[in-house]
Amino acid sequence: MNGVKFIRQNGGLSRLLTGSDHISALLVYGALAAVPPMLVLSPSDLLTAGITDATNPVLVYHAQEFFRVNPGAKLYLQGVTTSDGTYNEVKNLQNFAGGDIRQIGICDYKTAASNIAARVANLNQVCNDLAAMNVPLSAVISFKIAASEMLALPSLHTLNAERVSVVIGQDAGGRGSYLAATYQSIGMVGATLGAISRAKVHESIGWVENQNLVSTAYDKSLTGNVEKARELDVPGFADGSKLGDYTPQQLQAITDKGYLFGLKYTGNAGTYFNDSFTATLLTSDYAYLENNRTIDKAVRGINRVLLPKVSGPAYIDQDTGKLDQSTVSALEAICDDVLDQMQRDGEISGYAVSIDPNQQILRTSKMEVVVRLIPVGTMREILVKIGLTLQKN
Repeated sequence: MNGVKFIRQNGGLSRLLTGSDHISALLVYGALAAVPPMLVLSPSDLLTAGITDATNPVLVYHAQEFFRVNPGAKLYLQGVTTSDGTYNEVKNLQNFAGGDIRQIGICDYKTAASNIAARVANLNQVCNDLAAMNVPLSAVISFKIAASEMLALPSLHTLNAERVSVVIGQDAGGRGSYLAATYQSIGMVGATLGAISRAKVHESIGWVENQNLVSTAYDKSLTGNVEKARELDVPGFADGSKLGDYTPQQLQAITDKGYLFGLKYTGNAGTYFNDSFTATLLTSDYAYLENNRTIDKAVRGINRVLLPKVSGPAYIDQDTGKLDQSTVSALEAICDDVLDQMQRDGEISGYAVSIDPNQQILRTSKMEVVVRLIPVGTMREILVKIGLTLQKN
């Protein structure tokens, strides 16, 4: 029918999210041109800085994917032309951000998968060093993978790198697929980082109800003239293969090794993460991203309220020689405030803070505070028993 038609568009106001859990960083090794640490609040900030699809296509792609999955988030980024495998740039980027970064995505698309174990260990050490300074973060990284390596990847669950996750997924039908034809294993770090930053700290990025990775399509000029190719609607892997190239048993074997990638669920449109593993033993308390993000948030909050008390007075009960109850109660109360807010926000199921009054602080000048968190569980599998019967009871 003839007439005037209006199409209402969204995102022009570039509204920012509240809080700090979404603050993220992107680090691309193998960038065509070095990009110094910078803060971007939307893809348009890259254009303003002269960083385009032509000058730095892989970096721009992952930044665009981050904002596509979580618009309004805050992103620090850096482009490095070569990687020495130490990942010290992560520390530099965290320092540049004033310690605000909660999660970082690293695309190291020129480092071979044969170096995964050593590189993951190096990255985890960097993360541990930052955690020791009370500015912890979670890291997700992708590597260069050849087709011959896909089914022979080492198990990440034999490592001790609980602060690192490895993503091997990649778009196989849109902008990512088009770029991978030239640059090969560019992965899906940007989308993964966006999903992590979009999730509350206790939520798995594999939550089907909340983490559909498919939304919009890039202009066909960016996808090799493929019309309406919605990004990640065709999930694949960083070697260029597609999800459909593997049997269910092979996909389960890859999952069992602890790698992250996108998958489909029968009867449900969209693409979703297979899980939220970290590169450590499944028996570890920190085997999943949400475990790390939850405790890291508690660490940051408790550090914020306890730090002003450092070198402050701790009174002693003159009759018992124990810590005075007022000192104990005051410190417990300020920690309670942090954790009570997390419980109200649904980020933990419960908590306990305790200080032993028998501590010999006059001898040691040390105060020990014990914090116990009860996390929120994740329903990774739902088992339904179903059958036929003569009567419902």
